[in-house]
Amino acid sequence: MNMQYMTGEQDPCSARMGWALALVFAVLLINIVMLPRTALDERATLRLVHDSLGLVLAVMAAVRLWWFARDPAPSPPAGLPQASFAFNRAILVALCLVFAVTGVIGFVYAWGEGRDVVLFGVTLPHLVARSEAVRIPMGYLHSTLAFYYLMLFGIWLVFGLYQHRRYGAGLRRLLPGRRV
Repeated sequence: MNMQYMTGEQDPCSARMGWALALVFAVLLINIVMLPRTALDERATLRLVHDSLGLVLAVMAAVRLWWFARDPAPSPPAGLPQASFAFNRAILVALCLVFAVTGVIGFVYAWGEGRDVVLFGVTLPHLVARSEAVRIPMGYLHSTLAFYYLMLFGIWLVFGLYQHRRYGAGLRRLLPGRRV
């Protein structure tokens, strides 16, 4: 990942990570939409999927943040100003940061609620005691961050569409992959 790639491209490993993050997030988003629409006594499987995919997404986002910090930024596509490209990448960094933090807060919230956290069938030990003083603020923060990453995603999408219209940056770069 330390190699220089053509203008407007990133390394294949980052491209694969982008697709994996997008896929995991899409499945988790469907799960998030389904959870409140399911009867309380029928949520066990949805919570297992939510906890497991939340962990996967948080870890992948943390790895991606490490790559953002470690590796040089790719060159912007031809015609796209460096400042505009940097703003787009800053939104992606913020999105990954929110994914990573939301995962950690989600586990603290679940333990504060007194709920078992089951990851891929393995129940984790409670690292936080059941407590309303933990459950309530962590639950609100977990939900708030979920709305925040949806807002960040919307800003990133609108800004990418603006970059395409204003600078001809291309729509394909809005999908995960080699193009940045």
